[in-house]
Amino acid sequence: MRTEHRQPLSRHAGFTLLEVLVAIAVFAMFSLSAYQVMNGVQRSDEQSREHNQRLQEIQRAMLMLDNDFRQIIGRQVRQQGNNESGPLLQSGEYLLDSASHGIIFTRDGWQNPQQMFPRSEILRVGYRIIDDKLERVWFRYPDTVVGTEPLVRKVLQGVTALSFSYYGAQGWQEAWSDNTRLPKGIAVTLTLEDLGKIERVYMLPEAVLPDAEKPDEETAS
Repeated sequence: MRTEHRQPLSRHAGFTLLEVLVAIAVFAMFSLSAYQVMNGVQRSDEQSREHNQRLQEIQRAMLMLDNDFRQIIGRQVRQQGNNESGPLLQSGEYLLDSASHGIIFTRDGWQNPQQMFPRSEILRVGYRIIDDKLERVWFRYPDTVVGTEPLVRKVLQGVTALSFSYYGAQGWQEAWSDNTRLPKGIAVTLTLEDLGKIERVYMLPEAVLPDAEKPDEETAS
């Protein structure tokens, strides 16, 4: 009699529905974590670029302020065809239609080799705030005629306030009313909406009009 040996039926291994759902949930969690990490890196990189760009804009604005304030000269000018000369330096709230304080003065050092360009080497320049932007206004000629409009350049955005203080014989003061001489120093304060206050201090050359020295000379004699 012949005996046959039967092999047991093989059971095919597989995943249950619950196992598949668990695997999908774990994969989704890892994917979400990876996305959050990548998104955080991208946002950090974008913020870093924006911050560096902002710093570069501020540095360019400070360079322009440095070039102007460090070359202030004591020269009286005639404005809008007026025969009478104005003060050496003007500043005050709403000057030049500023939303904050404004300032206007005369500076030297605007190079014009051999008078090649139709302008002077002396420049009448001012600063003001318009719509939270620091603007530079200037005239090609220091003695302006009637109807002359200044040229305007936007220097820095996000500036909410502009203020000045002046160093004279009585120390630092908020206003300068002496029309015959320049202060010994000017402190310029910009208030930025994102970084707060930035202050620069400039020492000025001694500039006194000749007429202002006569009373002292007569008293000494």
